[in-house]
Amino acid sequence: MPTNPRVLRASRRVERRIFLKAIALGLSLPAAARLARVALAGPTAAPKRFFVFFMPHGVAPEHYNPQVSASDSTSFALDMTNVSILGPLEPYKAYVNVYSGFQYVGAAQTHAGIVNCLSGITAVDTTTSRTSVEHVIAKALGVQPLILGACSHQPYGLDNNGMLFWDGTPVDPQKNPAAAADALFGGASAAPAPTVDPNVQLRKDLLALTASEIQTLQTELTGLTSEQTKLQTHLASIQSLQSGASSMGSGQAGCTARPSMPTVEMVRAASAGQVINSSGGNDYFYQATNFPLLLQAQLELVTQAIICNAAQVIGLMPMYATSDFDFTFAGAPGSHHSTLSHTTPSELPTAQYNSPNSISNYDPNARAAFATAQRWFTQQLVTKVVSILATTDDPAAPGTKVLDNTLIYWMSEIGDGAEHTRVSELERLGPAAMPSFLPLVTIGKCGGAIKSGQVVQYAIGDPNVTASAPTTVNRPATDLYLTFAQAMGATGVTFPGTTGPVTEVLGT
Repeated sequence: MPTNPRVLRASRRVERRIFLKAIALGLSLPAAARLARVALAGPTAAPKRFFVFFMPHGVAPEHYNPQVSASDSTSFALDMTNVSILGPLEPYKAYVNVYSGFQYVGAAQTHAGIVNCLSGITAVDTTTSRTSVEHVIAKALGVQPLILGACSHQPYGLDNNGMLFWDGTPVDPQKNPAAAADALFGGASAAPAPTVDPNVQLRKDLLALTASEIQTLQTELTGLTSEQTKLQTHLASIQSLQSGASSMGSGQAGCTARPSMPTVEMVRAASAGQVINSSGGNDYFYQATNFPLLLQAQLELVTQAIICNAAQVIGLMPMYATSDFDFTFAGAPGSHHSTLSHTTPSELPTAQYNSPNSISNYDPNARAAFATAQRWFTQQLVTKVVSILATTDDPAAPGTKVLDNTLIYWMSEIGDGAEHTRVSELERLGPAAMPSFLPLVTIGKCGGAIKSGQVVQYAIGDPNVTASAPTTVNRPATDLYLTFAQAMGATGVTFPGTTGPVTEVLGT
């Protein structure tokens, strides 16, 4: 269909306005021309980010399981006890999905299964090639994942308890957040390069259009048919940008400058000049006393990498399986693995054989210290990442928050910390039962590709009734991985043992 001359005339006016503005700002002729063309191009999809966050040693189900109202999976509470592990996420639960009724297929019920829980490979050795979900997605998107670790393996080297991430072979995470920040954003002391991001400059140029110019163009376009009003849509978008311009600040639109990361710089200063022996024993980045600050710095880096689109796929491993750090700093005195996570659950005297299968059958005081330790991980994630992404305008997608376009996957290598379960099942200490699930949670909407704000429940089995019940009714965790890949736009990927994506959470 021939171009309407009024549309063509208005388009040229906008294009010329942007072109002259770009030249006035010192852009080269090719860059100015590109800006003028892009100004009239169709809108682009918001960037999507994927972040895997590991928490070692599972949970105490009586302090983890969400409380779902009746049969409505969208009506649930995450803060049932004063130490509920998911409690810090309560203000953000519109972004949260909790998944129950899944299993890690084919692995022994022990921490050693960390080597396959993100890949779906059933072998428990450390030589079989495998690729974990974050690398699968990154490869499909053609990007390099950022893999971080806070004291994520023993000082002497990477052993099976630290092999969470795989790319054919185990991936050794970067434990120095300052080094990772320098790689992403340039050296700490270097001034930002005097370059212009055309997309950022375009946004500035579009905002420079005056209200009167826009109104004049809109008046000229009055009466055009729907097929001829593409420019009208773009002008409305410019007005939307103008109305939200005051909240786009923070100095990070496009992140043409290095973002502020004070905790990362604290680690840089604290670790400077250290003496490292051949076994790594004196290395700052392996010492348990430095762990809290290291994790906070890594999470701070993750947040800025996501906001700035400096890393589209990220994995972070705090501690390693069987690590025994003293968690007194978190208000839970005791070694994390052998003492806290191995605390024996206790059934309440009021629990009867015909009691409902509920967390209320177990004494919440018995494992309150372990729950306190695990809640600390959630609190760090919320404070350093979730709360910021949920309130920060996405510089790459005006009109949305960064968390709207991000998917955080929060997981552990086992379910019940004391029982070392790797399936979802009914647990029985005595006559009564309590449902126990792998801790699998997503936070974020992934650009609308994930429908959040629900508890996704599948059937679980009672091993006291039928020994194979849990493994025959649980869905494989790889179904979730397939779902994440589809949501991220990673096409053509496969995972072992999948039965299909979790359609209940897939959006547009």
